Amino acid sequence: MPHPWQYDETIQVGTDYRNRQEVEAYDARMQTLRDVGAEAADIREALALSGDAVVWEIGTGTGECALALAASVGHVYASDVSPTMLDYARHKAAQRGIRNVSFESGGFLSGFRPQQSVDAVVTQLALHHLPDFWKSRALAAMAGSLRPHGRLYLRDVVFPAAIDDYDAFFAHAVAEVGAHAGEDVAQQTIQHIKAEFSTLDWILEGLIERSGLQIVRKDCKGFISVYVCEK
Repeated sequence: MPHPWQYDETIQVGTDYRNRQEVEAYDARMQTLRDVGAEAADIREALALSGDAVVWEIGTGTGECALALAASVGHVYASDVSPTMLDYARHKAAQRGIRNVSFESGGFLSGFRPQQSVDAVVTQLALHHLPDFWKSRALAAMAGSLRPHGRLYLRDVVFPAAIDDYDAFFAHAVAEVGAHAGEDVAQQTIQHIKAEFSTLDWILEGLIERSGLQIVRKDCKGFISVYVCEK
C-alpha cells in the first residue's frame, strides 16, 4: 500500500484522459502530429534493441509506440495510469493481431512493475506530469528496473537554461506550434507551460545522473528534448 505522502499520479494535470472523447481526440491528433514509425526506428537504434529484448514503456497513451516496437522485440510491457487509454490501446492491439504487448495499469511511482529486469525503458511526453522531487523517485525506479547496461529513452518537454527572455521564447514556441498543429494545440501548449511540471535541463540532467544513469546522447528541438541514458 502506498505511503500517505506519495504523489497521486492518477490525478490528471491538464487534459483529463479518463474521458473517452478526449482520448479519441488525442489519438487522432497524434496520428497527424507524430511519425510513429520514425520514432520507433530511432528508439530501436538508440537502445540497441535485439529481437528478444524486453521493453517497458511508461505512459503508453493509446499504445502506438508500443505497438510499433513490438514488431522487432521479444515483448513490450506498456503501462499507463489512464484506464481509458489502456482500453483504447488494447483494442488497437487486438484489431492488429499484436500479441507480444501487455498493457498494464501503472505509472512511474505505483502500479505495474516488471517482475524481472528489462533491457530498456521508454517514456515519452509523460515525466513532466510529476513535480521535480517525484521525477527523481521515478528515475530511480526506472533505473532500478533496468538490467546492467540497459538503456532509458526519455523524450519530454524540457526548458533550456540558456534563455535570457523566457516570455519571448515561449511566445515563439507557441506560435510555431500553432502554425504547425493549429490553434487548439497552441492553447494546450500554453496550458502546459502554465500548469504542468516541465523543468529546466540542468535540473533534469542532475536528477538523471543522481539516479545512477549516464546520459549517452542528448538531442534538443525547441523545448522537446530526447535523452538516451545507460545504467
